[in-house]
Amino acid sequence: MSIIETDVELLLVEDNHDDARFVERLIREQQSTLDAVGTDAPIEVTTIHHVDRLADALEQLETTPPDVVLLDLMLPDSRGPETVERVVEYAPDVPIVVLTGQNETEVGVDAIQRGAQEYLAKGSVTGEMVLRTLRYAIERSRNQQKLVDRNHRLALLNRIVRQDIRNDVSMIVGLGDQLREGVDPNDEDAVETLLEAAQHAVDLTDTAAAVIDVISADDVEREPCDLYAVLDAEVSRLRRERTVDVTLERRETDDGPVIVSASPMLGSVFEHLLANAVDHSDRPTPRVTVTVETTPEEVTVEITDDGVGIPDAQKQVLADPNARFDDRSGMGVGLYLVTTLLESFGGRLEIDDNHPRGACMIVSLDSDAHSRG
Repeated sequence: MSIIETDVELLLVEDNHDDARFVERLIREQQSTLDAVGTDAPIEVTTIHHVDRLADALEQLETTPPDVVLLDLMLPDSRGPETVERVVEYAPDVPIVVLTGQNETEVGVDAIQRGAQEYLAKGSVTGEMVLRTLRYAIERSRNQQKLVDRNHRLALLNRIVRQDIRNDVSMIVGLGDQLREGVDPNDEDAVETLLEAAQHAVDLTDTAAAVIDVISADDVEREPCDLYAVLDAEVSRLRRERTVDVTLERRETDDGPVIVSASPMLGSVFEHLLANAVDHSDRPTPRVTVTVETTPEEVTVEITDDGVGIPDAQKQVLADPNARFDDRSGMGVGLYLVTTLLESFGGRLEIDDNHPRGACMIVSLDSDAHSRG
């Protein structure tokens, strides 16, 4: 339940004094009516400052900013949606509700695009509507500020991960590699372990940076992607970098492209799933099979391995959409990236057993039949 906004200061910018008095009366009468019946108002406006020119409003905003502004767009010294831009320029953190004419919906929408939170049509406004709209504007403004703050923090984290941490760890890898030739034979294993750990840290920073990119984006733009080409590239990469027996198969006879609706980061999904299959194997040469199956509606990719498998309890936790925030899931940063990416372009991840041993990761993606033509 939302907390009631109390002691709210309202700045009413309206050059028509009859309209201004009408709005003030609506607010006072609605609050008095709710008080009389013992019902909480969505907002308690305790102070209303009325000015009839934009210049006076800007002066008020600069000296003693209110909690919310109720703004008419047709003022003696400013007319139209540009008025909103002037107010936003002076007080970007103060929520704005615009007053428009009876049939000026487009004007209201334009005002929102220029920085207002809400708009009200003068001819049909009620006291209940005014209070509710002011409350929504305040809440929406706060949410926008939280989003801005979050993005600033993510940008800082991104810089730390991509530059500061990665540069230092890469230096460790480089210097450690130079020590290989001159190290005492008794210390060779320690140096190799150090280098493996440092390289793992480099890989983690790359993955963490990719996660930051995904969660920083307001919306991941989907586009037609050739899934089979993506899989072929990732399987080839795995063969080059790891000791593994990996095959890529198609269940249908068609050897044309397999087009899905995803994003350019689709390769990262399969890069991490394939690496996960190898990392959790106890075989000298892990065996991994990637199978593609298509239908008119979706494409399914099964990645099976012959490793130690995944316990049922962990599979259930991983199937939970909230598992990525739970320490019990055992979800590493790579699998977090996989689930976050798939969610961003409408994909799904399922986990099953591979018989007689091992695990099966099943990725389902929307088919892009139109692009496949």
